[in-house]
Amino acid sequence: MDTLYLLLKFIHIAAVIAWVGGLFALVVLNARVAGTGDAAARATLGSQSEYFGRAVIGPAMGLTLLAGLATAGRIGFPFSSTWIVWGLIGFVLSVFLGAVVIPRAGAALGAAARSAGPNDPRVADLARRLGLLSALNILILASVVWAMVFKPTL
Repeated sequence: MDTLYLLLKFIHIAAVIAWVGGLFALVVLNARVAGTGDAAARATLGSQSEYFGRAVIGPAMGLTLLAGLATAGRIGFPFSSTWIVWGLIGFVLSVFLGAVVIPRAGAALGAAARSAGPNDPRVADLARRLGLLSALNILILASVVWAMVFKPTL
């Protein structure tokens, strides 16, 4: 078997594990902390989540894309294949959610948590919104992983 192809595929899969697994862990941790009502813990986890996103998830996303494209190119998969197009669309949607929409929602939640009282319904609403956006991101990524495994065609 082609050693370069296998190396690229390994890098692609390892990067996906870091990206999707890291994102899933953050979603679970943020949901758990949000349920405690501890504003200080929420603020700390929010700032650490932001760092983790920049230091781990962002680079893993980039590596996933580059290694995936290189792997597909090396083996000769047509880039017009349904499953590759699906993966690229999912990638763009996840990047948009993860780099634009979710950070804005997180910043709004952080600002509200700092200025509001502990039982302010605005904080709960923003936390729920952030959770739904994060769950949507996970679902998009799960559909991309499904497409990469089953390689559907139209």
